[in-house]
Amino acid sequence: MFFRKRKPSAAPAGPALQAEDHEESYRPIEWPLVRRLLSTLAPYKWIYALGVSLCAVHVLLEMLSPLFARWLINYTGDFVAARLLPMPTRAGAIRFVFVIVGVWAAVYAVSLIIQRWVILIMTNAGERVQFELRRKLFAHLQWLSMSYFDKTKLGRIISSCTSDIASLREVNVWGINTLLMNTLMMVTAGTMLLYTDWRLFAVVAWLGPVLFVANRIYRRYAGVQAQIAREGYTRVATNLAESITGMRVVTAFNRQLSNLEFFNTLQTANTDNNVTFARINGLYQPVLQAVGYAGKVLILAYGGYLVAVGRLQRVGDVVAAYLYWDWFMNPITNLGNFLVQLMQAMAGAERVFSLLDMKPEVTDEPAAMPLPRIVGQVVFEHVTFGYKPERPVLHDICFEANQGQMVALVGHTGSGKSSIISLIARFYQPQQGRILVDGHDIRHVTGDSLHRQTGLVLQNNYLFSGTVMENIRYARPGASDDDVRAAAHAIGSHDAIMKLKDGYASEVGERGASMSMGQRQLICFTRAFLADPRIFMLDEATSAVDTATELLVQRSLEKLLEGRTTFIVAHRLSTIMRADVILVIDQGRIIERGTHRQLLAVAGRYAELYRQFATAGE
Repeated sequence: MFFRKRKPSAAPAGPALQAEDHEESYRPIEWPLVRRLLSTLAPYKWIYALGVSLCAVHVLLEMLSPLFARWLINYTGDFVAARLLPMPTRAGAIRFVFVIVGVWAAVYAVSLIIQRWVILIMTNAGERVQFELRRKLFAHLQWLSMSYFDKTKLGRIISSCTSDIASLREVNVWGINTLLMNTLMMVTAGTMLLYTDWRLFAVVAWLGPVLFVANRIYRRYAGVQAQIAREGYTRVATNLAESITGMRVVTAFNRQLSNLEFFNTLQTANTDNNVTFARINGLYQPVLQAVGYAGKVLILAYGGYLVAVGRLQRVGDVVAAYLYWDWFMNPITNLGNFLVQLMQAMAGAERVFSLLDMKPEVTDEPAAMPLPRIVGQVVFEHVTFGYKPERPVLHDICFEANQGQMVALVGHTGSGKSSIISLIARFYQPQQGRILVDGHDIRHVTGDSLHRQTGLVLQNNYLFSGTVMENIRYARPGASDDDVRAAAHAIGSHDAIMKLKDGYASEVGERGASMSMGQRQLICFTRAFLADPRIFMLDEATSAVDTATELLVQRSLEKLLEGRTTFIVAHRLSTIMRADVILVIDQGRIIERGTHRQLLAVAGRYAELYRQFATAGE
């Protein structure tokens, strides 16, 4: 059938059919990216401020523990010495110990209560940020040009909206709190260690530069590897989404094994990326542990020496210094773990913000005016267009379609028929020439005012999960049930819909899986008719409809197209013969135009195609 247009499969069937992803330039995480992520927290700064303030109180209360331990140990020593003292003195020492334990318990209880509120407040703020990021990303996707969706794989888009956003959660919820509180703990612990005994502070001070150098080296390598690991995961998700979407094609061509091999290749690369990241982290974490252990040994050894030679009188001071060193090192370890999360989050953030920064190729001009109610005249004036400007697919296209005319676009696959439809719908803009609708250049009108007056039915129209009624109403959300039924009666689909199990309440299933191809197309025709457009575009809309269903559609076609300008890309001869004008497209140029009879009389390309078609039989 020379009018049939073959659609490429969306499913990868193996390495030979899998387009290579664009290799990204990996680099360490940069401060501008961190600053931009922080800007997403700004609308909730007061909630974060409250959470951080309460957390500071919680941390300071917890950090009193070494002080209480110091007092207990020192005064327990006094209590031991008090055995040689009169009973009243010993009783006073015992009461003091119980007072310390009681105050310590009260402080700890208050700390736990504050901690609970910190968790609730910070989670509330972080989840709001997550919600807003998802909302912005989804809203932005609604306004991107069709070229983005044509060029970007489904799995990559889904990955940006799911795993990339999810990777930001821990940072958005606990990021500021982790940074500020661990910094506060380090400063407080260092100060208290110095206050406890400057000699014990000095013996571990030299470990600070070691930690600084280790952290710089780790950040340099971990940031790059986190981005590589995130990209590897996205390729796995992309291949998985495409394989599931195209499972019919995979099964039909018996490509399951090659599909699995290619998926496993991506999985292996993804695993290697994660293992490499783990190796980097596996070096950094032991370094932190080694530094922490060295500090403990130094404090205990030197402190024991000072006690032994009589230069430090109380053992409690050594224990307090030991605990404060623990308090100093714990934030370092916490920040190390947080740095891992931050690297992964920054890799996701870079991709999220890159998508948010992407500008639509087709936008309304600042001075664009709403398109008034139209009658449906369409004029192409010397239009040249290419999906890549340097490689035009349409060359100097000129034609005029008057109100109520049916214009059939005929030609071999890849000749440019669907590109003309896409230009009328303003999915793309031509590089040269103008497209006029009722004399208005569609570049200079608002997109929504144009789309409200155009309708498009494709070969593989999309049905959303829900009922038949909901899918038809999608074209006009404010339509009543009676409006939907009236549209179905007018187009002739009502009886077919009522034969379904639950009529208009029948569930169509995911992507219309519960409906036959013919039923899906009838629902899509009714949906387009309900929108009441002045210009109809039918891109191979009946190529997948069985003969009985096509007859049903044909009987109501005159009512459907009455008073409307229609552009049809079709492979059925019966549809094309009824067209007022037939445009024969070859290699992006109009080589013939006229009615069916006129083109047969010319005995040109159309007549040649018609003879081939007639010989093969419809």
